[in-house]
Amino acid sequence: MKRVLLLLILPSLFFVSNTVFGQQDAQFSQYMFNGLYLNPGYAGIEGVTRFSLIHRTQWLGYEPTEYKGTAPNSQILTGSTKLPKNYGGAGVYFLFDRLGPIRNLDVQLSYSYHLKVKDGTLGIGLRGGFYSQKVNTDFYRVVDPSDPIYQYFQNNNSVSQLKADLTGGVWYNTKKYYGGISFTHIPQAKYSLGSDSIASKLINHMYITGGYNFTLGTNIIITPSALIQTDLNELTYLFGALATYNNKIWAGLNFRQSFAEREAAKKGKTLSNDDIILYVGINVLKNKQGNDALRLGYAFDFVTSGVNAKKRTSHEIMVSYMTPTPWALPKPKVRTPRYRHEEN
Repeated sequence: MKRVLLLLILPSLFFVSNTVFGQQDAQFSQYMFNGLYLNPGYAGIEGVTRFSLIHRTQWLGYEPTEYKGTAPNSQILTGSTKLPKNYGGAGVYFLFDRLGPIRNLDVQLSYSYHLKVKDGTLGIGLRGGFYSQKVNTDFYRVVDPSDPIYQYFQNNNSVSQLKADLTGGVWYNTKKYYGGISFTHIPQAKYSLGSDSIASKLINHMYITGGYNFTLGTNIIITPSALIQTDLNELTYLFGALATYNNKIWAGLNFRQSFAEREAAKKGKTLSNDDIILYVGINVLKNKQGNDALRLGYAFDFVTSGVNAKKRTSHEIMVSYMTPTPWALPKPKVRTPRYRHEEN
């Protein structure tokens, strides 16, 4: 198992020292509860059926004054379940991401093949689906009105294009710790939006995440965790910890650091954005098996640098509901006249 962890950790150290960050994929602060979005190997790894909804409003209150547009916001709905007869796990998610004039719709199906490795489960997953980009063309300001792209936008108020997408990943999960690595947008789909002058591409991203549960006494669990995401040219990472009391309520703190390249005339790299993230949450509504079925969470982001073109706060709300897998439920008794007298 140490070899597996090294394979997950060593690539992250390489990219921390050699890359910087940019946001193309939707960004979520409650990544520790959003494993299916990060990695298809996560599908069914919990051994239950779970549905989750996360809504994120980034830079609340940001309203540009000189052109149309709003602050980024994202919504993701996921479903994950363990399949019967040790066939692995399956999952699906629907993502809507609005980033200025761009509207992204992402629909993906995941499958994860599960292997027992020592005291944990290794999920080897693939997911495929469709990624749609839509551009509200009247949101743009231009310097040169004769630009062919602007002229194309003038004649088309709204343009969109749908492309196939593919992601692969592995996820290892035990009661004590977890870790995963995935590579998204493997085909690197190109979007022309119907114009010969437009060339936009979905860039490959790598996600590395992990966490460990430390038990303090009988009622408190401390879970440090980290997430690294990169397109091999740019980088962001999050690190921090959650404290869970009596498997009921949790609170925590995370830090997000993002790096961007300096202007071409300058050398080196510069820190472009820092966030402090606060978490609170609660498990409620036990099911018939005694497990906490409903999970409610909230994340508050406070930007500490790079605030010239954004507002300081972002907000994220999560609702998650867990049920036992249908094929894991106890089978009902079959009563027949022949054997019913034996029950009396």
